[in-house]
Order: sequence, then structure tokens, then C-alpha cells
Amino acid sequence: MNTAKVTDLRQHLSKVPHKADTARLDALSRRFVALLPALLDEFFVASDDFLFRLAEKTTDGFESGAYFDSLRALRLEKNSIREAIIKGVKNYTDEVAEGQLEAESTDAAPKATELSLMEDDTLERGLAIDSFTNRILERSGDQWLAFRERLGVLTGRKDLKNEQTPYNPEVLGRIAMGALEGGNWSLKTTLMLFRLFDQKAVSKLLVFYQSNNSWLIEEGILPNLKLLNASSPSRPDITSADTFEQLGQMLNQRLYGDNPGGQAQPGGGYGAVGGGYAGSGPGNFGAGMAGQGGPGVMVGADALQALMGNLTRVQTQASAAPVSLDLGEMKLWAQAQAQQVTAQVQGTQEAGTVSLVAMLFEYILDDQKLSAHMKQLMARMQIPIIKVALLDKEFFTESEHPARLLLNRMARAATGWQPDEQLEDDVLLDGMERIVTRLNHEFETDLAMFDAALSEFDDLKAEYDALQEARLTPMVEAEETQFEAHQNQDRARLFMDTLLEGETLPEDAEHLLKRHWYRLMRGIYNAHGEGKAWKTSARIARELVWSLQPNIQVTESVRFSKLLPNLRSGLLDGLKALGLNEGERDRLVSAIDEWHQPRHQPLTESVWADQERLDAFAERSARADELVERPQPLPVDEPVVQHKPADLTYYMDMVATFETGSWFEIENQSGKIERGCLTAIVGLGSKYIFTDHQGNKVAERSAIGLAMALRNDAFKVVDDAPLFDRVIDTLVSELGESGKTRQ
Repeated sequence: MNTAKVTDLRQHLSKVPHKADTARLDALSRRFVALLPALLDEFFVASDDFLFRLAEKTTDGFESGAYFDSLRALRLEKNSIREAIIKGVKNYTDEVAEGQLEAESTDAAPKATELSLMEDDTLERGLAIDSFTNRILERSGDQWLAFRERLGVLTGRKDLKNEQTPYNPEVLGRIAMGALEGGNWSLKTTLMLFRLFDQKAVSKLLVFYQSNNSWLIEEGILPNLKLLNASSPSRPDITSADTFEQLGQMLNQRLYGDNPGGQAQPGGGYGAVGGGYAGSGPGNFGAGMAGQGGPGVMVGADALQALMGNLTRVQTQASAAPVSLDLGEMKLWAQAQAQQVTAQVQGTQEAGTVSLVAMLFEYILDDQKLSAHMKQLMARMQIPIIKVALLDKEFFTESEHPARLLLNRMARAATGWQPDEQLEDDVLLDGMERIVTRLNHEFETDLAMFDAALSEFDDLKAEYDALQEARLTPMVEAEETQFEAHQNQDRARLFMDTLLEGETLPEDAEHLLKRHWYRLMRGIYNAHGEGKAWKTSARIARELVWSLQPNIQVTESVRFSKLLPNLRSGLLDGLKALGLNEGERDRLVSAIDEWHQPRHQPLTESVWADQERLDAFAERSARADELVERPQPLPVDEPVVQHKPADLTYYMDMVATFETGSWFEIENQSGKIERGCLTAIVGLGSKYIFTDHQGNKVAERSAIGLAMALRNDAFKVVDDAPLFDRVIDTLVSELGESGKTRQ
């Protein structure tokens, strides 16, 4: 590890260049315009065919004639429409390339929310453009989001909205609509033609965003961009009861295929395309499950009571969970448990419920964020949670359900936890073990047990957090003390020590600088800060030391002669301001005058040694001057990585959003990946400190160092979304993709 210097986060953000990258914007403009010829050719061919077919099919002679008139007008005005669209796009892209585009276009298409008082024509145009825009943005998905982030870097504007982003689809839609409105036809025909333009433009813009993301990556613009908030536009609301009914139907289709009344298909796992969710293949509890697809039959009260009794017997087997911590054994054990349950609910409406919960626990066993100890512990919650889901359907739809909260909070607490040599005394593991054991031995049908278990876990977590805080407090306090000392550093002393390091001066000159001039500079800084007086006092000290260098009267005679009067006057003023009596002032200045008397010694070989001393002084003087201009940087132990500054804007913005308590996967110098929690942010972003679950420091980074690490994938944010929600998102996505594959 090297000791690097930190730059304050606010200083970096203030220095982020906001000037547009006109070269790359110009290249994108040319690419955007290059879309048009092929797009317009396809559009005019399709429009001609469309109007001709309408005219032929329409039985109303007047309406048919109107379509033929529109067709003739389109053929006559095709070139002017083409020219209007290309010219409009070219004017727009020229403004973008020159960095002159306003943050928000004043003539943008009206939004649906703004249309209540508009005439119908304006309303229909606006809705058509909105529909065109939204369809392209939705279909572009992450490609559009990534393109928008990269355009934020190129334009120097943060937090661009869709309509503010150059080359957004609304721009093209607005220009095309304007050109079509100039045609000699009705508004109805204009809207139909625009719909044809919409159909042809979608594929072209999708390719534009995708290909230019690839090009910008090659150019080094956010090459490792991670879209933290990206999501599938078609993801359903996971709080809806209908969602879980839909998931159950999708799962039944996944399990039984097109055989709703027969047996499960061989190898029909519970999720991921290509062979089951997480644990598919040999031993997958879904592979041999028989039952009805579709809605199934309802479970009566007596049957449900009997089922609960059977589940209780299965539940007590939790103590037989594998102790080897082998992931394969754990999966087989969990699948065997689930098989016992699914055999009892086949052909019923509860089959989908059991399958969803079983998939939830397969996901837990595959979750890279949990250690083997925690996976084993949580896997033993499978049967109690299945019972909860069968007894109370609000488990799926109510985010504050006690059993769901317990599962989420246990998983969140286990993030980053790793076993150590004191495993038998681990407060968190022991406490979770007690809760899980009690549920397996005592829970039958009384859901209130989960309220009590949740309360017990919250108390346990509070105790664990208090122990962690006690362990971390000394380290955090030491870091904050170091930062305070850094903030209160004696700038005058640092400057003077740096300037005089290794210097040999006459006794009176050294006394003047180290005692009197130091006191003067410290007083000026404390009273007035980094003002003109502070910088002038530092310059006088530097010039005095320079004027006393050997042979300086010979090698720099002109500058030396011009300097002396002002230097003498400045010294007298400073000593007078310090309060020295006149006699002491005169004595010190007279001694300096004596050393400044002309010396006519002949040049000898010593001139080379003198020049080396002068070069060394010049280097020290520059370092001392840096201390005058800005505080000495806070040292941070981090690797020094070469980077392109233009790439860091997005990642610096990410760093600014981080809060303590977030977990990261950290790649250390040896290439090993370890978990670290952001424990402290020292000095408003000057230093970010990461510790493991035992409170040991695993990394520290400056703001820029952390941004570079994020860019290079050496630091990755661990998703802290609730476990249950992450699982449902995965199921929706994977089952949905499975359905698309079958189609």
C-alpha cells in the first residue's frame, strides 16, 4: 500500500469540468444525422403503400378520394418533408455539438399532464409524440439510462432528465411531427403518417443508443457504469396479491408445461431458464413433483389442520441439518424437506405457495452475501415460513408482516458476517440460533410467535450493534482526532520548517525567521486566514532565504539588486507589526544588511555546489509555497491508481451518496475479495473507512480513491434491498424470461 493524499470531495466536485466535450458531441451529432436517410427512405415507402391500401379498401368514395389526394400530396411533398426533418435535426445537433443547447427546450412537445386546457388538435399531437418517446425509452431500457449518464459527462451537466438529454427521442418526434403537419392533408392523416414514422424510427434509435454506448465505452466515458436504479420496465408490483397469483400460475406452467392435468415434466426446476432455479438438476425437489397445474382444488379446514400437523413433524427435523457447512449438502437437505411438503399439497391451490417459499430458500442458499454458517441457520427457517405462507396470505402482500420482517432483518444482519476463532461466543450467531431453534420446536399455528421472535431479534440486533459500536468507537475517535489535528495544523510552523529544512543561515537571520517571523505569520493566519497579508509574509520569508544563498549576488545580480529595497522595507514593517522595539528591529535589519553587502569573491569550482544548494532551495520553496496556498493533505492509506479524470464524475456523485452502514465487496492488493462496511466518513468526505464485522479496518479511501475503485470494480456495493423483495424480483424476471423462451 502507498500513502496517497486525499482531495476533499467538495473540492473535487467544484473542479469537475462543466465545459461540454464538443469533439465527442460533434461525433454523436454526425451519427444522429446519419440515421435519417435510411429511416426516411423506409418511412416514405411504407407511407406510400399504406395510403394506397387505405384508398383501395375504403368503400366510401369521398374518403377514398381523400386518401388518394393525400397519396399524391405525399409524393409531391416528399422531398420538402425530408429536407425539413434533416434540416431540423441538423440545426438541433449543431447546437448540441457547440454546447449551446439549453437545459430544457422551450418548445418541447406538451405533456399529457399539461393538456387539459388545450385544443384537441394540440392534445392529439402531444400525446402522439409522448407515446413515441415513451415507447422508445421503455424498449431501450438500460441502454437509454446508460446513454443518458454518459451524455451527462459529455455535456458537463449532472442529473440530466430524459427531455434534457441530447439526442433523446422526443426531439426527433417533435421535428418529424412538425414536418408532417406542413403537408396538404388532414390532421388524421398526419397522425397516421406519424405512427408509421414511429414504427420505423424505434429500431433505428434502439441501435443508435446501443452502438453509441459501445463507442463511448471505447472512448473511456464511464466504461464500468453500473446502473444502481435500473429496473425492468415490465416488473409487476410485488405488493399486489394478483402478482403472487400470477407467479403461482407461471410457476405451475414452468413445472407442468402444457400438461395441466398430468405429472411434472422431467427436470422441471423452479426458475432459471435452462434447468431450474438455483438448485436444479439432480436432487432438485421440483424435478419429481407431481400435481395438477392451473388453479387446483382448495384445501379445507380439516385438511389444512392435518397438513399443519404433518409440517410440524417435518419442521422438527431441522436439528438434523448438515453440520459440515457444505453448500451441496445444505441444498439437498433443504430440497428434501420441500419435497416432503410438496407431496402433500400436489393438485391444490397451495402448491404454488409452497413452491414460491421453497424457491425463496434456494435463493438464500445461493446468496453470495451470506456465509455458510448463516445459510445453514436460515435454511432451517424453511418449514416455519412455508407454514406461515399457508396460514396467512398477507405474508406475500404485506411488507410489514412479522415473519417477512424477521427473514429480511436476519439476512441483512448476516451480510458481511464471517466466523472467527471465538465462534462459540458470537452474540449474533448464538442469538439467531436460539430464535430459529425455538421456532422449529414450538411453532405450530400461532402466528403471534413471529411477533415475539421479531421483537427478540430486534433486541438481539440492538445488543450486537452496541457491542460493535463499543469496538469501533476508539478507532473512529482516533481517526476524528487525527482529522481535527490535521484541520488545526500550524500552517506557519509547517511552512517555516519546510522552507528552512537543511538550510544553513547566519545566526541572526535564522533567529529572525524561526522566532519572530514565525510568530508574525501565525498571528496573521489566525486573525485573517489565507488573505493577502498571509501570502505576502510568506513571500518575504522566501525572498530573504533566497537572498542569502551563496553566490546569489553574482549569478542573479540584477534580481538581487532590485529585490533588496522592497525586502528591507517588508522586514521592517513586519517586525514593527509584531511589536518589537525599535532597537531590536534595527539590530536585526542591520545584521541582514551586513550579509547583503556586495561581495566580490572570485568564482571557483564551488559555484557548482552553490548551484546545487540553490536548486534544492528552489524545490523546498515550491513545497513551502504549496503549504501557503492550501492545507497539507490528510494522509490516506490507499493504492495510487492512474486514471482518466473525465471518467470520475459519475462515480464521484455515487461516492457523495454513500452512508455509513453500507456493505461493499472490496478487492485488496493481493486480489482477494473481502467484505467491508462503511463505518465512518471522516471530515465531510476526506476519508472513508471500511471495517469487517469484527470492527477491524479492512480499507480506507479518499473520495477520489473510492471513485477510482468503483470505476475499476475494486469496490462493489452490496445490494441491501430486503431479501424477500430481491427474491421476488428475481423470480418475476426469471419466470418471465422462461415464458418468453417457450413462446
